[in-house]
Amino acid sequence: MRPCATCERGQLREYWVVDFPPDMDAQEARLYAEPFRLAPRAAGQNRALRNALARRDRYLATPVAAKFPDWLWLDSSTLPDDTLLAVVRDDDFAHGILSSHPFALWWQQHHLPANPTRAIASFPFPWSPQAGLSALSRAQEEHRHAVARAARGGDLEALNASVAAAYDWPADLDDEALLKNLGDLNWARATQA
Repeated sequence: MRPCATCERGQLREYWVVDFPPDMDAQEARLYAEPFRLAPRAAGQNRALRNALARRDRYLATPVAAKFPDWLWLDSSTLPDDTLLAVVRDDDFAHGILSSHPFALWWQQHHLPANPTRAIASFPFPWSPQAGLSALSRAQEEHRHAVARAARGGDLEALNASVAAAYDWPADLDDEALLKNLGDLNWARATQA
């Protein structure tokens, strides 16, 4: 455990981060009665997160309370606390999609700090982020590379244009049309599942 401090409405607030080592099972964690009482599921959750991070060099994170997401790469040895929303992806394509204007609009419509994964879980990527490279069509591969290049280059205009192309949408759609298209795509995928 380590103490942390955050500023909440101008007031400094101290809190504790409970981190059970990866080799500690729940029975052993229970020996630390007070931390275990405060975070009874932390041992299992930490293990799952550590296992996911162990397969990556880095991951994406943004503040849970952010009005607009500001994704940063964090080293996988750094465990996020509950002030961060972590996306255990290490590819520039995911970074580009999550940094794009369409995702920022979706975030504003669907993000709830009380349910921080809602916006990510419901966002319709151009194709499934779990699709392996071998499952992508040639056009999807080209779009994936274009989005990744634009994300690495930091040019927001090029990024938004490459993301629009990945969806096969015009680059100049207004916000209302973008949200409608994303909502329609989300609905179509949900009803197919």
